[in-house]
Amino acid sequence: MESYQALLERARAKLPPVRTGGERFQVPEPDVMIDGKNTVIRNFQEITGVVRREPAHLIGYLAREFGCPGVLDLPRGVLKSRLTKDQLAQRVRDYTAKYVICSECKRPDTHLQKDGRFTLLVCEACGAQRPVTMSRVMAPEKPKTPVVVGEVYRLTIEDVGRRGDGVAKKEGFVVFVTGANQRGTTVNAKITKVLGNNAYAIVQP
Repeated sequence: MESYQALLERARAKLPPVRTGGERFQVPEPDVMIDGKNTVIRNFQEITGVVRREPAHLIGYLAREFGCPGVLDLPRGVLKSRLTKDQLAQRVRDYTAKYVICSECKRPDTHLQKDGRFTLLVCEACGAQRPVTMSRVMAPEKPKTPVVVGEVYRLTIEDVGRRGDGVAKKEGFVVFVTGANQRGTTVNAKITKVLGNNAYAIVQP
């Protein structure tokens, strides 16, 4: 029969390697911008990358905690409520303590694992496991663009791009306007295409 020490060494050998190299684990502070009635977390994807969790899970958690819709607009996250940086930072810390940090060795080298009807927080450093309550979170909304193809908007040219197109913004959404190349002018712009976080338009009389 193998000794306890031999069994322990064999168990340790089967543990996955710890991915952190001893550096201090530090979750970035939310980089917050207020846009009308919305709160934009500009470094949202960076935060989820550090804690190694799905962006949809974190935005859903925050949306449930604050009782408001959440939108993923990667690399940003948007909450449809006016919130302070301190409020968001505290909720991110709460999320990290619940869904990331091992309660035994206090390391962040963990992952979530389904086990039947339960979800476990599994530590890759010490092998500890604990169940976590996966409360139903508000599903993130798909980002809605403030412009629609075919519609005409009154826009002010703020800059000129390298190709000579005017650069305007509609509720923070960048619109490239062909035929408008003078800063400060206001034009009627008909939207021709919407791609990702940008839109394209042509000047209308």
